[in-house]
Amino acid sequence: MSLRDELLGTAAPAPIGYTLLVPPDWGRFVADDTGRDQLTELMRSRFLEVHRPDLFGQARAAVHRQWEQLRQRGAIEIYMPIIAPVEGGTPMSIVTVPWLAQGEFVEDVVRRADGAEVETLDAGDGSSVYRWQSDREGRAETEGVLSREICYVRPFPGAGPRKGILVMASIVHPGVDEAGPALDGFTALADAVASTLVWRYE
Repeated sequence: MSLRDELLGTAAPAPIGYTLLVPPDWGRFVADDTGRDQLTELMRSRFLEVHRPDLFGQARAAVHRQWEQLRQRGAIEIYMPIIAPVEGGTPMSIVTVPWLAQGEFVEDVVRRADGAEVETLDAGDGSSVYRWQSDREGRAETEGVLSREICYVRPFPGAGPRKGILVMASIVHPGVDEAGPALDGFTALADAVASTLVWRYE
């Protein structure tokens, strides 16, 4: 935003929030203590339903570790399936994180994509979405776990943006070749969810 735009009031208004649509069997959890406790209570109920309260302690500890990682990243919300369909679960989650560019926006995106190929997509409102993906193996507690991370960065409206939002989907899979069309399907689902993002101004 230029000083001239600020003085004349011609700069694009900054969004105060966003809307993101997910499948009906998914839940939305704010990345704070309240959201964490809502998810752990839901998990406790699920383990009791299947008569496995012994597994709840492990799952609760995993959620607490995940929430601490989210807090360190400044995450806003996490979306994930909460009702397993008959044909099996959806091994993915989506996190939203504020994006503050360090320098020119596109150059910043390319630098932080860490060598991955960045696609420029049409957001449908005259602006762009920057997308990249990578397949990686977990470390430490998740060592041996393979996942595909798909990142979408949407800048705020207006010329020369400095802020935006990162929508990051994480899909756990047994291997690219082993997962085959299923991984392609979950990747397409992530693309579809990210495409629904709409800015809110009130």
